Amino acid sequence: MSAPQYRESLRRLTPRVYVGGELIASVADEPRLEPGINAVGLTYDFALLPAYAKTMVTPGLSGAPTNRFLAINRSRDDLLDKLEAVRLTCQYAGCTQRYLTHDAFNGLWEATWRIAQRTGGENHERLKAYIAYAQANDLAIGIAMTDGKGDRSKRPSEQAEPLSYVHVTERRADGIVIAGVKAIVTGGPYMHEYLVLPCRRMREED
Repeated sequence: MSAPQYRESLRRLTPRVYVGGELIASVADEPRLEPGINAVGLTYDFALLPAYAKTMVTPGLSGAPTNRFLAINRSRDDLLDKLEAVRLTCQYAGCTQRYLTHDAFNGLWEATWRIAQRTGGENHERLKAYIAYAQANDLAIGIAMTDGKGDRSKRPSEQAEPLSYVHVTERRADGIVIAGVKAIVTGGPYMHEYLVLPCRRMREED
């Protein structure tokens, strides 16, 4: 996508977003969100410029070109190119936010691969399918990791207010239902999707 196409894609979504207590009619057209949308837009436009192709574009899981911030590292050069992509885009916008997706994807790739090697299971293959979907659709994905935490002397399952931590409230045949607070989700209002992660090691009761 280009930056204008990214903005237009936001108009097709219907998130419920409040700014200063006011319900926003259209995230894509809200002046108070304009700086963040412009910053994320840079990650799309730089990927379309031939001069920055090596830095901003790399083969995705399907072999088709994908944005660097949605890519899985395959080499030392990939790590360096990702760093350069962050430097390049952040020179113009301070924080272009999508690089957090790259960090999350690569961390989860490693973790789920290790789990699959040790105990089997389908998590790694499910992650690969999700990353391929994100790459094919050039998504901006918000990384929701930091919980509200509540009383930090207590574990998540011991909180007086259970919503202090995101947790599973229901298990269904087609997935799970979660509830709770995530804080400081950079770009939250103008992301296509969220990737929700635990911010600490959870026990079964948590």
